[in-house]
Amino acid sequence: MASASASTTTTPVLLRARNFQWYWNSAADPWSSTGEKWQKYSDVENEIIEDALNGKKKDVELDGNYVVSLKHEVQYKKEDMKRQRPIKRVQQPSDRSNVHLREERFALPIALAKSTGVSTTTSHSTDSEWDALGHLQKYGNLTGAYYELEIRDKNKSHTDVVEEAANGILAEGAKIGKEKEAQWLAQRLLEAKHFSENKIIIHNTETGPKEIGETCIYLYTKESFWYKLLNSLLRNYQTITREQVKTVGPFCWLLERYTVGNMNDVLTVYRGLTVTDEERKNFMKGRVKFTAFTSTSRDRRLAEIFGNTLLIFDLDAKYLWDDSRNIQCAMDVSAISDFPNEEEFTIIPGQCFDVVRHEFDDNTKKYIIYLKVTNYAV
Repeated sequence: MASASASTTTTPVLLRARNFQWYWNSAADPWSSTGEKWQKYSDVENEIIEDALNGKKKDVELDGNYVVSLKHEVQYKKEDMKRQRPIKRVQQPSDRSNVHLREERFALPIALAKSTGVSTTTSHSTDSEWDALGHLQKYGNLTGAYYELEIRDKNKSHTDVVEEAANGILAEGAKIGKEKEAQWLAQRLLEAKHFSENKIIIHNTETGPKEIGETCIYLYTKESFWYKLLNSLLRNYQTITREQVKTVGPFCWLLERYTVGNMNDVLTVYRGLTVTDEERKNFMKGRVKFTAFTSTSRDRRLAEIFGNTLLIFDLDAKYLWDDSRNIQCAMDVSAISDFPNEEEFTIIPGQCFDVVRHEFDDNTKKYIIYLKVTNYAV
């Protein structure tokens, strides 16, 4: 995949500077000259503060009722201005990077698809809505449900979907007290909507404008509540509601369609994770299906840092209907990611793998499970 460097891209979010980091002093006595404990602000908080600085604002609000005073270089709670902590900005010689994989992103247990009955989510659903929701809650295809319920035969453009995705981020952020973070994420997405040119979406296989797709990938790789919420819902697809199809579905549809349209012929990727003996047995049942966006790395050494189990994904398999092409199921997002050193490859939801074999490595004291991509579904 070609690099989405700032010198070549037209995607607004990729033109933003990345060579800075904001910190706050978390020490018991934040004003002592000894024992300082400087903590990084989260990814999105870091951007919110930087935007305020560039906008020459005196202060800016963060989630949790915190206020950052740029004029006085302190942080405090809105209800208690007297208890202040110092902040600082560190200019870095190059883009911020992550030399280690983020454990929560790359090492959480992976939920596998289960055969379950279909639950009824609302008494107000029409027959067509019930059919789409029923299929979603049985098979885990959120983007398919969103297309059927919100796009098909509605003359919508990618601009419309971007606006729905932004509104969905705002709605979900408000539910969990992440209004400020959600506002920043939604605004970055809206900055790319004009690239759509209001072209009507004709079918479910359209990838959409590059700038919108790259923005979705960038925001998905950002450390925020949003990617955690997306994958939590996709892992627990049996409980997704009609409302969540509207709030989370648009972003997932944009992200998945662009990913599918820009796959890479990468043959092997890795993911480390901690699983129980019972969870490990679920991987040994012959064929597994991953229902969420699954973060893997091309770097085995990084993946082996985490957990008691290493998954090795073999992506070298051909389509049944075209044996000249590898099955396209993962995209190299490292050039777009906020953390390029993670060498992330994102596997799309709904992809199935056959368990080839498993073993215990006496040297690393880890279980190794070998998986091979397959044409077939669970």
